[in-house]
Amino acid sequence: MVISINGKIVDEKKACVSVTSESYLFGYAVFETIRTFNKKVFRLDDHLARLYVSADIIGFKPKTDFKKTYEIVVKTLEHCTQWKEAKIRVILSPEDVIVMVDKLKEKPKKMYTEGVKCVSFHGKRNLPHAKRLADAFLYVAKKYAESCGAYESILVDEKTYVRECSYANIFWVNGGELYSTNKEILFGITRETIVELDGNCNFEGIKFKSLLNADEVFITQTTSGILPVTQINGQKIGDGKPGPYTKKLMKKFEKLVWGKAKY
Repeated sequence: MVISINGKIVDEKKACVSVTSESYLFGYAVFETIRTFNKKVFRLDDHLARLYVSADIIGFKPKTDFKKTYEIVVKTLEHCTQWKEAKIRVILSPEDVIVMVDKLKEKPKKMYTEGVKCVSFHGKRNLPHAKRLADAFLYVAKKYAESCGAYESILVDEKTYVRECSYANIFWVNGGELYSTNKEILFGITRETIVELDGNCNFEGIKFKSLLNADEVFITQTTSGILPVTQINGQKIGDGKPGPYTKKLMKKFEKLVWGKAKY
């Protein structure tokens, strides 16, 4: 892993921040996970814009401005040419900007061709529009999914409406039309890309019980793009295979980021 703190490359074992800082004591910091496709950073401007919006939402003004953070990310990546694709994590606190870059591990092909399993998890994010460093609830939800042999947890609020996943956004297809929700979620950059590619997404929301009867379901996230969901709480979605609408959007997204369809 290559790490820079305030623009200075540091050894991974020596990278540190003060234990008395608010970012360490209270998780008072925000972050973004970004990736490359064909060694090009995907929508870096948008990711960093959301980073600074997140900081504003939780109430701090970073010492490092947008332009400087952008430069730090670019310069850090210059030390990572040995990797075909990279995963980038940018952490912004009132005092510091930390960039961590590691080799990206692509998901197994079968997750795209056969789909993934999800489970329901009751609760929703606090301050959902902010991507906060301190959000143990999401981590617990993700770990719950893994304990169930699933890939992701679908967050279901107190009125049983579907919100998002622990680390992904969610879409569903009914009657040949695409749906998602705009209420109380983090607006993912990959999610916004899919909305743009589709051009006709509906934002009506859905209750969990109805989601189980959707024709198709898929999730989106930075590192994975689009992943079809073929089972939720042990119940098949549709015929239990990635559906035609999902596959159509997957091809559009793959052509956008890779220049060709992969799956």
